[in-house]
Amino acid sequence: MATPTDGISVDQPNDILNELKQFDDTKAGVKGLVDSGIEKIPAFFIQPQELLPKSSDIAPPTLQVPIIDLGAIHKDAGCYKQIVEELKQASDSWGFFQLVNHSVPKDLLDEVIQGVKEFHEGDKDVKEKLYSRDRVKKVRFASNLRLLSAANWRDTLTCVFDGSLDPSDIPPVCRDAIMKYREAILQVAETLYELLSAALGLPSDHLSGMNCAKTQLMVAHYYPPCPEPELTLGTSMHTDPSFVTFLLQDDLGGLQILHNGHWVNVAPIPGALVVNIGDLLQLVSNDKFKSIKHRVLASARGPRISVATFLNPSFDEKKLFGPIKELLSDTNPPLYKEFLVDDYIKAYISKGLTASALSPFKL
Repeated sequence: MATPTDGISVDQPNDILNELKQFDDTKAGVKGLVDSGIEKIPAFFIQPQELLPKSSDIAPPTLQVPIIDLGAIHKDAGCYKQIVEELKQASDSWGFFQLVNHSVPKDLLDEVIQGVKEFHEGDKDVKEKLYSRDRVKKVRFASNLRLLSAANWRDTLTCVFDGSLDPSDIPPVCRDAIMKYREAILQVAETLYELLSAALGLPSDHLSGMNCAKTQLMVAHYYPPCPEPELTLGTSMHTDPSFVTFLLQDDLGGLQILHNGHWVNVAPIPGALVVNIGDLLQLVSNDKFKSIKHRVLASARGPRISVATFLNPSFDEKKLFGPIKELLSDTNPPLYKEFLVDDYIKAYISKGLTASALSPFKL
């Protein structure tokens, strides 16, 4: 077996490890492979057969994730109550929903998608300088968080907004759009946290008071067209360790969520934001809300562009997190133990993308 290599899994034969390292050393990502004219994907991108899509597992196209329309939120108490109820049902039964009329201008959403596309398709020297998996770096570019023997067919620009990020480190081609989009998402998050608090039967400021949007991890994915999409995945099946995730996707599609044993396509809606419940919100809600497995398919079409924003507490938060005490009772005892955010993040990182962050904290 191989010796440790930064960012590359060593639990694999040396020939695969060497191929991984050669790929990583190019610092050009998956797009670099596509630009080179490959007709077959490297072996380390091939997924196990049991993880690849099967037609029998796909839900009919008529089944779609709920759509939550915020347009009438301020109209009257009845409209507000209806939105809260729709959100409650979506968060419990689906764990995913699409927000429309959420106040973020579509022009800004389009600007973000275009800026991310131009970064990934732009100056190779800029990407090479940013290429890193060092978590200390607040702005970085890489293909896969960790390179495994079954890597994902995508490249990613990561921005960690934790109070120490220098905006000048963000590539100029997408800097302004990303900064404006971040502020817009935080405003929508305030409204969403208020509605989710009401859906849990809590005071409207309860979730926002938990400071669970202090850190924003923004990942701007680029999924190049794949010559053998039936052999790999854009993103492997996983749940998000976040409190809440906002996803902006282009019109190509490919995101699927697991609902009642079948994979449901999340059809792109112009101007919509896809939102999903993260593991941390499932935990503090004591399983009233659900964090759901999802994946992204590889495709011969492309590129696909998406921007996921994971909202989290501060990574150095010193207070304990656990099920919200106001939700607990003799008939609804806590399902999880309390923990520090730092321990939670470390547990997730140690398990990798495909493992839930919840299992180490279950009682």
